[in-house]
Amino acid sequence: MSTSIADPTPESAASPVARVASVLAELRELAATSPALARRLGWDYLSELGAGNRRDQLAELFAKGEAPDGPHGEMEGLIVGKLFGIPEAHLANPLMKIDPTWRGKTFDQRTGTGFNRLSPLGKYTLRAVAPLYGGLRRIGREVQGYGFTHKLDTAAAEPFNEVRALDYSPAEYRNPSVRTFPIKRTRDEIVELVPRLYLGRALLTMPDGEVRLIAYFALREFSDERDA
Repeated sequence: MSTSIADPTPESAASPVARVASVLAELRELAATSPALARRLGWDYLSELGAGNRRDQLAELFAKGEAPDGPHGEMEGLIVGKLFGIPEAHLANPLMKIDPTWRGKTFDQRTGTGFNRLSPLGKYTLRAVAPLYGGLRRIGREVQGYGFTHKLDTAAAEPFNEVRALDYSPAEYRNPSVRTFPIKRTRDEIVELVPRLYLGRALLTMPDGEVRLIAYFALREFSDERDA
């Protein structure tokens, strides 16, 4: 089974390793005294890298991330950049510009389980690509579904660091494995950049056994000024 990731990205005049190491190091220094601000600035930085299609930078950040004890509870989510590496990305990326659909994930550390949270529109758009999946449920202003188990594990592809791995394959979740939405064959991996700011990647196991990187995403703890 192949576990290498080939992902050519645009070259930059500046040294990508030096630039990423510098930004991440400064964010970690800031987090020692201002963790909420460090999360906010880190979130903006990841969004900027995604908008610029800087997957080389995201790969460096992922390699420098730490294996997280969390996440715990509800996490706000951000798709960092575009989907790539699969034909369906050409269809999904324009739709995400209209409504990203995905809002985040919720984790239960006690049971080692969790689920994804979607916008209300997601119940209809995802039903179109996986019509037999019956696990979506409307809770308040969000839709919940696509459950997973999670644990600390060695990454399934380079750089083979320690990550929190999310497994969508357990039979009790009945996650779809159709060509248009093969989440059952997807493994998410998460590292922590600064306290309660996480960088994740989605890996898809292809029919021939190849493990292919198809997306980056970010998670962060909700900011609530009422708690200040």
